[in-house]
Amino acid sequence: MPTPRSPLPTAAELLTAATPGQIEDQAQHPDGLLHLVQVMCREIVQSRRTVQGAAVAVQLRGSPFTVAHTAPWVQTLIDSEYQHRTGPGLHALRTRKVVTATRGDLLARWPAPAEPAADAGVRAVHAEPLPIPGQPGGVLTLYSTDFDLIDLPPGRLTPVRELLTAALTSYCDTHPHENHAIRLQRQLQQRQIQGQAIGILMVRHGVSETRARQILQNQASAGQVTEITAARALIREQRRQAP
Repeated sequence: MPTPRSPLPTAAELLTAATPGQIEDQAQHPDGLLHLVQVMCREIVQSRRTVQGAAVAVQLRGSPFTVAHTAPWVQTLIDSEYQHRTGPGLHALRTRKVVTATRGDLLARWPAPAEPAADAGVRAVHAEPLPIPGQPGGVLTLYSTDFDLIDLPPGRLTPVRELLTAALTSYCDTHPHENHAIRLQRQLQQRQIQGQAIGILMVRHGVSETRARQILQNQASAGQVTEITAARALIREQRRQAP
């Protein structure tokens, strides 16, 4: 069994108490980093009325990939940029310059990824580069489906951007000789498996996500295995029982 780590911070804890230095310990582990980035994406959407979707993509080695997003339609938009190798998020990542685009700007500058954005009802995009020393970098992309422009006051995103940059930098600095992309992508796959198992438990027991997560942890502890092993076993069991 792996050694337990301290509880991961919530969005409220990050915003009220965390500084870049305070999140470095959590960000040294793949699951901790992914949790922090996901929490920050959710917080942005919940706290800013002009933003209805958010995602963070990174390019650490090879092609860029998504490490956090707030909704399936957001992932679809990011995937479209990867497919066409162009779009506001990728442009911000490559140029390290902020990109603010209306629906008209999207159609004029990036017509291919603009089509799925229009299908999702996106009216404005704001992409903020996240510089990572020694790496191509990352990007925070925000989407609005309710407003024609994501007009953020100067410095409004600074705390979030600093926390995200600190987390990504801390992770890369802690593991200087590894392929960060492969390890994070492997962890993302494991999180998807755990998410699938939690969904099964939510339906099976009629409980909340939090309670389903606790059940999965209890099953792993009882079987003296890791959560990912317990999750895979649960998914296999579900498939065997499917008609």
